[in-house]
Amino acid sequence: MLDHTAIDEIDERIMKVLLKDSRTSFTKIAKECKISVNAIRKRYSLLWKAGIINGEIMLVDPQKLGYKCIVTAEIMTKIEDERKVMEFLKSKPYIRKIFKNSLEKLNIGCIISLQGIQYLSEIIQDIEANPLVKYVNTILWKKTTNNEYPENLILRNTISKSGGRDLQKPNSPNLKKIELDETDRQIAKILSQKSRTPFTKIAKELNISINKIIQRYNKLEGTLLINSTITINLKRLGYNAMVDLRLKLTNRSQTQEILAEILKIPNVIVVLEYVGGDLDLFPIIAIKDFSELFRLKQQLSTIKGIEQASMFLNEPYHMWPLNMFASLL
Repeated sequence: MLDHTAIDEIDERIMKVLLKDSRTSFTKIAKECKISVNAIRKRYSLLWKAGIINGEIMLVDPQKLGYKCIVTAEIMTKIEDERKVMEFLKSKPYIRKIFKNSLEKLNIGCIISLQGIQYLSEIIQDIEANPLVKYVNTILWKKTTNNEYPENLILRNTISKSGGRDLQKPNSPNLKKIELDETDRQIAKILSQKSRTPFTKIAKELNISINKIIQRYNKLEGTLLINSTITINLKRLGYNAMVDLRLKLTNRSQTQEILAEILKIPNVIVVLEYVGGDLDLFPIIAIKDFSELFRLKQQLSTIKGIEQASMFLNEPYHMWPLNMFASLL
């Protein structure tokens, strides 16, 4: 079985292309890599067998399904009660993702989807009704899409030449709900779980013409289905931890400038922007060892405008990018 040391330049190129668009044809990738289509297919299959690639997904915009507000909730409970509280949270229909905050006072985190902010107090009361929950802190996401940066991930042991990515000026969020019928929803469900599914197969499964599938896909792409990508196991690439950074900025008007500087740091693969409270930016960085952790601290010290910073370690993602909103379909 392959491990991360066996990934060469062509494997890296294949993954970079598919992280950007998982529906890219093997023919096109073969032309870029200047090898045969069969060689691309074989390499792709080997990356799956090695457990490096473990999914093909299309990310879903929750706003287009009527969920205008996404909230991170941090929960305090006793360490011995973590499992019971997490099972309790799994039973709640408004919970999209649950994770442990290792060695933190607020030791359980979850992502909550809301159709409106007016429902938040009711949800907090519902969670706090559990006697094992000691405290709940919530933070509202500024935006629900384009929070992940796969182009920043170093896929093999080479020095990153990337200087970060140019940020677009933030747009006003489009909260308009998209109108879907059952066929639209079925197409979105299929592609959110297996994005490389051929249109011919979808047409046969839903018993409608290929042309109608393509028409409906064109309606969904870029609106409800915002990004086509593969998922990868960071552990299989040699990453042994995720660093969660909690940043309070001196001046929120400088958020985009500071974010651009943060994205120059290699392996910053997620950055959440929050509204209100004591937390403004929440970058997540993949690291392989402690030397990278110390280097990260030094890199952060050079960025002006960070008033407070706290750093926590968690397990590496075994399936990233996260596909947390597909369950809303």
